[in-house]
Amino acid sequence: MKKQLSILGILMTLLLVGCSKDSNTSAHDTVTGQWKLVNVSGTFAGINNDFPEGMITWDFNPITQTVTVTNNNTDSNLWDVLETGVYNYHFANNPGMPCSESIYINGAEYGCYSIANDSLVIDQSIADGFAITLKH
Repeated sequence: MKKQLSILGILMTLLLVGCSKDSNTSAHDTVTGQWKLVNVSGTFAGINNDFPEGMITWDFNPITQTVTVTNNNTDSNLWDVLETGVYNYHFANNPGMPCSESIYINGAEYGCYSIANDSLVIDQSIADGFAITLKH
């Protein structure tokens, strides 16, 4: 009986250790909450549009996989990416690009993304596209 209890104890310990929470957080987890669009640059036209923090916000909800954009820009000469609205988004593996994953918004590929120093950069400049910079 003692032997069976010892084996059961070892199995329970292994089960609990195997079920512990993973300490590696996904980059997806950090693309959450409200981000303020501060710059859109790039394309073959060489645009470089700065926006005051808070004029345009993107609010990522990982549970519903939607981003809610609130766009208060009234200058039609400044390209600001998305109009006010709610858009679906997801991440997809991207082994052929310089990044491992791309972000898709409303079914369109927006390019590689990276997060550093409280900034989210979505970048497709490798294809003469744009770079979007948002601040947390």
